[in-house]
Amino acid sequence: MRIIQLISGSGQGGADRVAAALGAGLQLRGHEVEYAVNPEFLKHQPAVAERHPCRVVPRFRGLPWAGLKAFKAHARDAGLVLAHDGGARHFALWSRLLGLKCPVWFFRHCISGTTRLGGVQLHRLLVAHHVAVSDIIARDLIASGYPRTSVTRIYGGVDLGPFARPDPDQVAAARAQWLRDVPVGTVVIGMVGRVHLGSDWRADRPDFKGYDVLFGALAGVRFPWRVLALGPDYRAAQDAVRQIAGHQGADPTRILFPGFVKEPSAHYALMDVNVLPSRREGLGLTVIEGMASGVPTVGSRSGGISEIIEDGESGLLFDSGNPGALRACLERLVADRPLRERLSIAGRKRALDHFDASAMVQSFENLLGRRIKGEG
Repeated sequence: MRIIQLISGSGQGGADRVAAALGAGLQLRGHEVEYAVNPEFLKHQPAVAERHPCRVVPRFRGLPWAGLKAFKAHARDAGLVLAHDGGARHFALWSRLLGLKCPVWFFRHCISGTTRLGGVQLHRLLVAHHVAVSDIIARDLIASGYPRTSVTRIYGGVDLGPFARPDPDQVAAARAQWLRDVPVGTVVIGMVGRVHLGSDWRADRPDFKGYDVLFGALAGVRFPWRVLALGPDYRAAQDAVRQIAGHQGADPTRILFPGFVKEPSAHYALMDVNVLPSRREGLGLTVIEGMASGVPTVGSRSGGISEIIEDGESGLLFDSGNPGALRACLERLVADRPLRERLSIAGRKRALDHFDASAMVQSFENLLGRRIKGEG
C-alpha cells in the first residue's frame, strides 16, 4: 500500500520519532511509505530522507492553497494519508474538503482538545479512523463524541534495541563528555523533555513537562545529584530550565545540557534514575526508553505514563504536580539498591515486551487489513 505520513512537527518530539519508526517498520513489510513534512523535520530526522521519498510542506496551518493543491494531486493514488499532529491534521482536513479521495487517518499522540460541537462532527465526516497511542487518549476521543468503531488504541513505540544494547564506544564518549568532572557517588537523574516557552512564560508557573516538580523535589533531597537534561537545545530554553531550578531552590549549576540528541541511547546509559514528571502526557516515550535501557524510572500519574509503569513492579509512580511525592520516590530508590535492580530488570522486560516498534507496526498492519481491505 502507498502510505503518506503528514507531519508538521520539528522532528524533535516523541510523536515525530514514533512516526519515523512506524514508517520504517511498514516499509520493511513491503508498503510504499512517503512523507510530507515540515522542513525542520528532515533536519532532526535525517534518516527519514535517506529511506523514504519526502516532500517539504512549508506551511501546514491556515490556507496554503498552492501547497494543498499540489498535495492533493500528489496523493491522488495513495492508499492512505496518515496525519500525526495538529498542523498535519488541519492540512489533511483541508485536503479532504478540496476533494482528496483517499482515506485519511489521524494518529493521535496527545490527549484531545477537540470539542463535541466543533471538530468532532467535521472529523466524523472526513476522517476514516483514529489511532490512539494510549488507552487514555482512546477513552478521551470516545468521550468527545467519536464512535468507538472509529478509534483503535495502538501503543506508540520506537526501536528499543539500541536502548537495551547501547554501543559501548558511544557510551564511553558520552560519559567522558558529560560526567568527567562529576564526583563519584553523585546520582545522575535523567530528564528528557523540551520546555514550552510561550510569550507569557514565567519561571514561577507550572511547567508542562514538570521541570518545576523535579527541581522542587531535588531542592530537599539528602544526596548529591546532577540532572542530565536532554531536550532543551538552545540558550533561551536552557536558561529557562536554570531559572525554574533557581525558583524552586535547586542549584542551577548542577544541570547538564546535552541538548537535542538524535540517537539518545548512550545518554540513557549514563543515568542512575530516569524521571518524567509531566502534568499531561499522552504516552511518555522517554519512560519507555529509560525502562528499555534498564534505568529505574519514576513517572507521574499522568495520562499514558501510568499505563507504561506498573507501580512498584516496573517503576515508581507519584501524584502529578507533587514535588514531595517525587522526592520520596527518589530517596527510596537511592537508599534501596535491591529495589533499583529489581525495577531495572522488570522495567526493561516490560518495555521490550509491550512498547517496541515491532509491536506497534504489527498492530497497525493488522488494523490496515481490517479497515482498508474490508475485513471489519
